Amino acid sequence: MGGQRNTMVTVVVLGALALSSIACSNSGGESASRVSVAVDQEFTAYNNSTYDQVTAANSRVLNMVLPGPFGINADSTITMWTDLMQSVDVISENPLTIRYTVKPEGVWSDGEPIDCDDFYLAWLSSNGRAGNRKKADGTDEVDADGYPIPVFNTAGTTGYELVTSVACDPTGRIITAELEKPYADWKGLFGGLMPAHVVEKESGVADLTATLSDEQMLAVADFWNAGFVGFNSEIALSGAWYRIVNFKPGTSLTLERNKRFWAKPANIDRIVFKLLPESSTHPQALENGDVQVIAPQPNVDVLKQLQAMQGVTVSADQGSTFENYVLNFSNKFLKEPKIRQALALCIDRQEIVDTLAEPLNAGASVLGNRMFMPGTRFYEDTLGDLAERDVPRAKRLLTESGFTFGNDGIAVRDGKQLTLRLGRRDPNERRQQTNELVIEQCREAGFLLSDDPAENFNSERLPASDFDIALFAWQATPFLSSNDSIYLPADDGGDSNFGKWPAGGVRELVDSASGELDEVKRAGLYNEMDRLISAEAATIPLFQWTELTAFASSVTGVSYNATVGFTWNANEWQLVGS
Repeated sequence: MGGQRNTMVTVVVLGALALSSIACSNSGGESASRVSVAVDQEFTAYNNSTYDQVTAANSRVLNMVLPGPFGINADSTITMWTDLMQSVDVISENPLTIRYTVKPEGVWSDGEPIDCDDFYLAWLSSNGRAGNRKKADGTDEVDADGYPIPVFNTAGTTGYELVTSVACDPTGRIITAELEKPYADWKGLFGGLMPAHVVEKESGVADLTATLSDEQMLAVADFWNAGFVGFNSEIALSGAWYRIVNFKPGTSLTLERNKRFWAKPANIDRIVFKLLPESSTHPQALENGDVQVIAPQPNVDVLKQLQAMQGVTVSADQGSTFENYVLNFSNKFLKEPKIRQALALCIDRQEIVDTLAEPLNAGASVLGNRMFMPGTRFYEDTLGDLAERDVPRAKRLLTESGFTFGNDGIAVRDGKQLTLRLGRRDPNERRQQTNELVIEQCREAGFLLSDDPAENFNSERLPASDFDIALFAWQATPFLSSNDSIYLPADDGGDSNFGKWPAGGVRELVDSASGELDEVKRAGLYNEMDRLISAEAATIPLFQWTELTAFASSVTGVSYNATVGFTWNANEWQLVGS
């Protein structure tokens, strides 16, 4: 499920379900009681598709809760989820028309069928056709940066904006979606389905598939936007292996095996996510037996600590998540291209890799692309003449921008120093160290940077664009179109364009790539997009994450999925001897 305005990034992979075993499932009798998992970020919302709530922390939980027609396997292949779907067929190439047939036994945990209404809600909430919220005089409501506020606070419209209709047969089990043109990533649609009957009840709209008045549309949107924040057992239903049964903010969240799940049940009765904000404490919690599974923020000290433990399995895998700096074009300095370029040139990315990434992975390298990861077929370095650190050139660019340099070496213009904040989530030791390195590196070029940590940075400040420069992670996914909402203009589909980059030329590339079915040509278009981003220094990619996962010998079946994380197959985890 991804970017996910991930994110994270955590990041959202167009809502595709994380499936552990699509072709087969473990069998067995009653399983043992529970497994506890340490997490450093708290669950915030059952609806992980809104602009302000989409997080990796939510995805870890919802991987096992929300249904969808397709899943992403550990090898990044995409496969139909046969537990739910009887079939998914392309019945027309022109216009592209897809028929989804849901098995009659597929039901929500309250017994209501998973059916066409749920697919329709996914389309209604994310196709962008509801438009913007209006003032009494008919003009658009706008946010603090002057951008219109949409009716639905969706994390992205990618793909759904191409769907012209979603039709339901009389049974509700056959859904037909028609698109206005070919769309290569159509398998990413309709993942992370939400229960439409809950939205109808809570919004007071009897049938959201009917033609809705403006008042009814707002009622549906208001509940979809905010009604699922936090946890309410009456509305946070399950359409998969587990359901959420308890949430204690600041402490824990508990999943329990969904008794109404119609296919092979999960092996373990309960999975408890324990909130331990300091990731560095996770190894000790594992060693003490307080938790059985951890995926801590990677650093060399944590890795050594884990490797020294008895009865613990440790894996360090190259993930599809990458660290990057996003520059805010609303900032008075960063709206100028030469200042952004100077910032890119003053950062010694190789030193960051040598200090923070290489000790975990001897093959770690500086990242030169945002769409493709090193070692993959279509990876190419797009950073051009901004790829290598060049402090003299950075200072020349600042001089050309009207700066002089004080006795302390800091650039000054119109009596004001070149000061910028490096925003990040706190606590996060790796990102703190990254910022500390960059602060020292860029001081040599005249930048006066400061670390700007906040516990709510990813959940509140980032989506509000409340930063000068943001350090966080995005995720490369099998669905290239998941990048669209990150790099399109903020007022033209760029719901996750937190830096408000104007993105000239990106819309044309996205439109061309969307219908391009030749994978080589399509990859070329996304690499061209990446070169545009690099030339503008809109974002600065740093390095690809090494993902750490560790689990006690009492648990088997834990493995890593580069796209959707370590809970992707939690239904197959098993306690030894059970």
